[in-house]
Amino acid sequence: MSLDLLDAPLRLTWDLHGGSDPVPMDIAREVARKVAAAGVFFVFLEEEPFAHPGFAEIIALLRAGNCQVTVVCRGTEIELAAASNGPLPDDLLLDASRFVTRAAVDKPALHAALCALRKAGANPGLLLVPNTANLHSLPVLADFCRDHGIGRFKLPNVRIDANFGRSSEPPLPPVALREFQSSIAAAGSDLGRGLALEVHDLFLWEILFPGGGGERSEYGGCQAGNSVGYVDASGDLYPCSSWPRLIGSLLEHSLDELWHSAQRLAIREQIATVPAGCRGCRDYPVCFGGCRGLAETFAHGTERDPACDGPR
Repeated sequence: MSLDLLDAPLRLTWDLHGGSDPVPMDIAREVARKVAAAGVFFVFLEEEPFAHPGFAEIIALLRAGNCQVTVVCRGTEIELAAASNGPLPDDLLLDASRFVTRAAVDKPALHAALCALRKAGANPGLLLVPNTANLHSLPVLADFCRDHGIGRFKLPNVRIDANFGRSSEPPLPPVALREFQSSIAAAGSDLGRGLALEVHDLFLWEILFPGGGGERSEYGGCQAGNSVGYVDASGDLYPCSSWPRLIGSLLEHSLDELWHSAQRLAIREQIATVPAGCRGCRDYPVCFGGCRGLAETFAHGTERDPACDGPR
């Protein structure tokens, strides 16, 4: 796989809260200025950014560098109140995870959060990080989008951060994907009908779009440390929110310096190699080993994406 190294990430995810504590403003200003100076095109603010007391200043600093800002909102009361009083981002995604249990989707509460954001002037899409516990909710949420005029439904990558529940099982093991495939086939579900459905995970995308089509957020293999990056609440830079391998601190270095560092280049060199568990697979030119962050955390020596059932 060609390295095709970029001088700066195109898209950066940044957490504005660490646990329940907002990022201190001196750290937030420093990170925002360095991200803006690096020429990052798209910044995704996560971990309750609306609830950060310096949100207006942070978004202004990012926009000074022509960053397009997307906010992920969990729909908490404090976020919804702040959204009605502060500046709106360029794009907004309502995270449905608070409204989903193993038993059902709390559609009235989800609708109330949607209405509050629309009243504030936003036109949110819906977001859900897929895992074994919530796969059952995808058809329900897709119908919710169609019923309430939501045109976009995003299924992003799994975050491995301080809040991640460690286990020996990956978030989307092959057995769970097979069961999900059987359930939607039996129900005749077409999740993408009438929606801009964006699916990060290749193996879930194959199930939802068996004939191709749809939108995938990554192309040409794992983009960790290339077109994407992740900054945590401490200002530390990582290749991706799914890959907890530290590149360096934005409080000590510019983003440009870190992006040209030996740590970042080593990550891209690792991605350019064929994982041991992928050798001989006919579909390697399609997935290039899938998500390398999840592979490093869960694959137990195979080095391939743990959602993969094995070489084809």
